[in-house]
Amino acid sequence: MLGRTGRGLTEAQNVDATEVDMIIGSLSGPLCAAGGFCAGNDEVVEHQRISSASYTYSAALPALLSTTASETIAMLQEQPEIMTSLRDNIKAMRAQLDPRSDWVRCTSVPENPIMLLSLKPEVVAAKNIGLQEQDQLLQDVVDEVRITLSRHRVRKLTRTVPCKWCFDH
Repeated sequence: MLGRTGRGLTEAQNVDATEVDMIIGSLSGPLCAAGGFCAGNDEVVEHQRISSASYTYSAALPALLSTTASETIAMLQEQPEIMTSLRDNIKAMRAQLDPRSDWVRCTSVPENPIMLLSLKPEVVAAKNIGLQEQDQLLQDVVDEVRITLSRHRVRKLTRTVPCKWCFDH
């Protein structure tokens, strides 16, 4: 998601990927698969193999998830408008949270689809909110977003895809 074409942090920071010692990425969130990867030169890769726990390389990624990740990458390459739409969604979400919220701030960079939320320090101090209460408040934000998004999806679906009852009556 980061970078002009979505190729990650190196592209976003205009750094040649071959100049980076180790690149680590996840396939679970953005690519709807599972697992992740660690890439680097031969020395780095060999170190990872030798130093990692034995189970790390003993559980292969299921073929279905590998195919899912591969197809997602192909879709993003063939349909760049998907990236534009995703970036618009990120901007819209950020506009709802930051800086409008009196309580919450988003500490991730504006282009990042993963929004790192924290309570504003002045609110925590003024209200004397403990860590457990902070966790619960942030969980409440997540729950509210889920509810709102699911309601929005239901409304959108019912508007665009009439049910069988609508055709019959």
